[in-house]
Formats: sequence, structure tokens, C-alpha cells
Amino acid sequence: MRAHTTMQARSGDGAFLARVNGAAFAGVVHSAFHRAVNIACLCCGKLHTLVTDDLDDGPNSLVVTADDFLAMGICQGDSVRAGGGSLAIAGKAMVTVDGAAVWHTPIPETHCAAGLLRRRLAEAEAAIWRNGTPGGFIEGMADTEVARLTTRMLHEGVDGLALALGRGDTDGALAHAGRLLGLGPGLTPSGDDFLVGLLASRALCQRPDDLGSDAFAHGVVRLAKSATNPIAYAAIAKAARGEVRERVARLIIALGSAAAEPFSPALTQVLAIGSSSGTEIAFGVIRGLASLIDNGEWDHGHQDRH
Repeated sequence: MRAHTTMQARSGDGAFLARVNGAAFAGVVHSAFHRAVNIACLCCGKLHTLVTDDLDDGPNSLVVTADDFLAMGICQGDSVRAGGGSLAIAGKAMVTVDGAAVWHTPIPETHCAAGLLRRRLAEAEAAIWRNGTPGGFIEGMADTEVARLTTRMLHEGVDGLALALGRGDTDGALAHAGRLLGLGPGLTPSGDDFLVGLLASRALCQRPDDLGSDAFAHGVVRLAKSATNPIAYAAIAKAARGEVRERVARLIIALGSAAAEPFSPALTQVLAIGSSSGTEIAFGVIRGLASLIDNGEWDHGHQDRH
């Protein structure tokens, strides 16, 4: 019989920690990987995630002291029960959250002038093309004709989306976003990853009184519900509310901040996400911030947020 494994949560999303510390939480393992386990709540269907401690914090996630979840025998369909400060997975593993640091998505406190942001975005996009991973937006040397066609479709969708957002055409932007959803390779398709970056950057850099009122963001979430898989949908829904994993938020802050600190370290961290997911997310961040300049929201946005 496989030994029961006990893990300690190092940190976690505030809402997820509250659920584990509070009344009983019931779920089932939706999917399991070496470094992540996705848990679907039985009452609402929302995904919650455990990640190994070499990864960063994110929405609805706990970072735990573990090396490999598959080595513990965790698999799809395992029952999950939590409450009173611990989370148990089918008698195979137990996570305790006592002493775990509470995490929330970092938000920008200041933002730079539009001209400086445009220069940073141009530099960042050039760095993504140099250092990003082929597979979606960046064509690979060994790509098939289907892969090359997908890359062209992704760029056509992104270019159309950027133009529509820049001129404030919500319906047009949603039409292009709909073509991106579910498009491309990967567990989270390339188009979905791009939209995560775009939505997160727009949400985190909006004026406080505009949060929650973005018709485009609401529309993308509505379309994504039936257009992509549950893991990608969960990331899109969170990003639309400005909730995104730590390293993506840090890139958005570094690009838009009034401080003169370099953005390269944050970009490198994002590019390391997944296989090509980080590359697609980074492209999305660039286009999302650019859209705020193009439609005039950046100069009329926040100066300070606390």
C-alpha cells in the first residue's frame, strides 16, 4: 500500500485558505500533473489548484512542499475533503495550511507616462520574439503546415482584436476574441493564454471605479465558458477580474510602473511558464497594455492604487 504523504502549504490564495480553514470543502481531482493538481469543487464546479513549491502563487491556489504529485499516486477522480485547516486527497495525501502566508494578486500602485510605456512595450515585444518559445505565436523550424496555419490564424485574430480594442469597438473585439478561444496547441491553448495576459493587464491597470465594468472582459468570459476547456476557462475568468499568478502580475507592474526598474527579470519569469504558455501570456500582456494607450484609458487611468 502506498504511504500517506503529508505536505505543508507554504502560501496560498486568501479565499482558498479560508475555505480550507473553515467549513467542509468537498471536491474531486479534475486533473493531476507532476507539479500541479486541479480540484473541482463539488458545489460550484470552480477549479482550485495545488502546486509544488518551485512554482509561484496564483488565484485559487496553494503552494505546497511537494516535488511530484503523480509520485503520490494522485489521479483524476480522487475525492478531496477539506476543513478545519487541512485538505485530504483520497487517503493518499494531506495538506495542512497552519502558518501558510496569505497571498493576493499584487496590484500596480503607480503608472508611468504613455510614451515611456510604449517604449517599454516595444523593447519587451522584441525580447519575446528573441527569447520566447515556438509552438503558438512563434513559428518553429519543424512546424507542420497545420501548425503554420494556426500561427497565422493566431496573429490575424490578435491584430484584429488589437485594432478593435484601440478604437473602442467592443463587439468587434469580442468577435476576434471568439476566434482565439481554444485556438492553438497545449493544455491551455495559445489563444487562451494570450487572452489571459491581455485581460489581466487591462484589469490590473484600469481605474478603480472601472473595475468590474469592462464589457469586453465580461463578454470574453461568457464566450470562454463553452469555447475552451475548464482549466483555460478558469484562468480567463480570474484574469478578467485582475486575478493572475504572481509572476504575470509582476511583469504588468514592472512594465507600467513609474519606477525605473528593469522589466527583464519579470519577463524572463513569465517566459518560463509551461512550454509556450508564458510566451503567449507575455504577448497578451503587451497587447493589453497597448490597448489602454490606444483607446485613451492609460492617460486617464489611476495615478495611485492602494
